[in-house]
Amino acid sequence: MKALVRIGTFDFPQPLEYESTTATLVDSGRNIKGVAIGAVIREDVAKVSMSWNFLSTKQWADISKCFLSKYGGGFYRNVTFFCQDSGTWETRKMYVSDRVAKTYRVDPKTGAVLGYENPKLSLVEV
Repeated sequence: MKALVRIGTFDFPQPLEYESTTATLVDSGRNIKGVAIGAVIREDVAKVSMSWNFLSTKQWADISKCFLSKYGGGFYRNVTFFCQDSGTWETRKMYVSDRVAKTYRVDPKTGAVLGYENPKLSLVEV
């Protein structure tokens, strides 16, 4: 099965939830009569939100490393994802929003985190 999200050769684990958002950016306001006026600045801006029930410490770290320069990643990445508008995979330049995860279990002997419960993140087109 093809991954819903890929950066380079790294396939994201199949998420439990995959939510797509398409935004139209508008410069708008209201005129003296209170009627909305504006102009479309850009349409078809993609955002993809994903969550998982559980990811191992390594899986979550591998995802995070995609966006960290010290691990060969970067803030802006070319992301291939399943686009709701075209119904196929597309590659667009995106950045990652906050990554949130709840510690699942800690090894009592080493103190190492063994995995994460309900990790989630969003990728937003530049």
